[in-house]
Amino acid sequence: MADPTATQAPPAVASDRTASPPAPSAAPTASAALSPEDAQKIMVDRIEDALTRIEIATQKRADALSRMEQRHHALRDRMTQTVATLDTVLAAADAATADETETDPDTNVDEGGDA
Repeated sequence: MADPTATQAPPAVASDRTASPPAPSAAPTASAALSPEDAQKIMVDRIEDALTRIEIATQKRADALSRMEQRHHALRDRMTQTVATLDTVLAAADAATADETETDPDTNVDEGGDA
């Protein structure tokens, strides 16, 4: 019986990818049945297919990186605005506290010291 508390292993393939590799452009056959020219053409086709897959993956990664950079800049701008707003709120609160301290003489009394 399986342990119900055991954690499940993550999937071997990312959810956005298929579990099986892409099919080669030409089905491999017995090399004795192929002429050297046909064998060379099959090898060249497989290499071209692999290069195409690499180019597609590279473009997808570049697109994802570009989107991430855009999100980073937008987040940085929002954080800068948020910090500036907080600074304004804190400065206003400090000014209000300073005004109250100056106008209320009871707040200047030392309530618990041995001075």
